Amino acid sequence: MRFLSDFLQYVELDSFLHRLDPRTKFVFFIIMSILTSFVKSGAALLFLFLVFLSIWLIGRIGKYMLVLANKVKVLLLFIFLLWLVLGAFSVHGGPLIYRTAFTLFGNHYVFSLEWYDFYKGAVYALRIFLMIAAFYTVILTTNFSQIILGLQSWRVPYAVAFGVGLVFQIIPMIVQEFATIMEAQKSRGLEVDKCGPLAKMKNYVIVSLPLLFRVLSKGHAISLAMHYYKLNFKVRRTSYKMIKATYSDVLFASATLVATVVTIILQLTYYIQI
Repeated sequence: MRFLSDFLQYVELDSFLHRLDPRTKFVFFIIMSILTSFVKSGAALLFLFLVFLSIWLIGRIGKYMLVLANKVKVLLLFIFLLWLVLGAFSVHGGPLIYRTAFTLFGNHYVFSLEWYDFYKGAVYALRIFLMIAAFYTVILTTNFSQIILGLQSWRVPYAVAFGVGLVFQIIPMIVQEFATIMEAQKSRGLEVDKCGPLAKMKNYVIVSLPLLFRVLSKGHAISLAMHYYKLNFKVRRTSYKMIKATYSDVLFASATLVATVVTIILQLTYYIQI
């Protein structure tokens, strides 16, 4: 299927989310990035996930986000297990699953597995996913020129606007290159996932070297293109297409504001110290 190969790039669709003013989506990205950076309540994050899910369904990008979730599931599982292991060596006051004490090299340790440890791992994994999802929600529904045009309308210098837009294009490109290299290495017999921690670390180092050269090659190609087309940031630019906020933008911004307030209330009400 086509969307499996280009889920990291802008998708041309006629949806409510695609028709929004790019400035509205950029503000949404900033707000959601800030929210997911400090919200640590499971109830608040679950509500925020439902908000994202509603946006994806309305914007008809739900299948692309499923692919994204599948791509980052290893990372999310690693984060979950990491916090689970770290929490298992700390004693909390939550419901207990298993606890034992042992001595190693003269030091006394307590292994205490509690439901709180699973909660903490799930909270951090969901936070990371929502951070990534906020970024890709904008990428999937806003093309390169719209990002630049939206920033310029805020009187952001063209060089800065171009740089920000380029970042939104390059990061998905790097991730796509990494996925391509991983598939190529697997076809040659290099098993990256189904191996021990040390072997996995070594294999990722092996994969990172060709990725570095591919990224440098892409950067060089972009630099040459900018040079050949004589890109001059000092030239005043106009645009055939004008952007203008509509009633849909007011509706989306209002929904974002309400979701933000509810998330903060849930954070303050149901926060459990992590």
